[in-house]
Amino acid sequence: MLYTAYVAVCLASVSVQDCNRDTALDWMVAPGQYPLSYCMVHGQQYAATSGIVHDGEIVKVYCKAPSQFKTTG
Repeated sequence: MLYTAYVAVCLASVSVQDCNRDTALDWMVAPGQYPLSYCMVHGQQYAATSGIVHDGEIVKVYCKAPSQFKTTG
């Protein structure tokens, strides 16, 4: 199964467990899909090279498979 990396960039004053889409300064979707064993690493690398993370900010990576998303209809 392949996963997509979602990257939340939060202020360092936000605890890691509370860093999510609602508390993030920025929310990015890393391009591509990867095995779970590489998804987190890819998300961290993408955030590091994006130029969007600055001093005083933290990054939290979420890896989700397409089947983990709810659809509305």
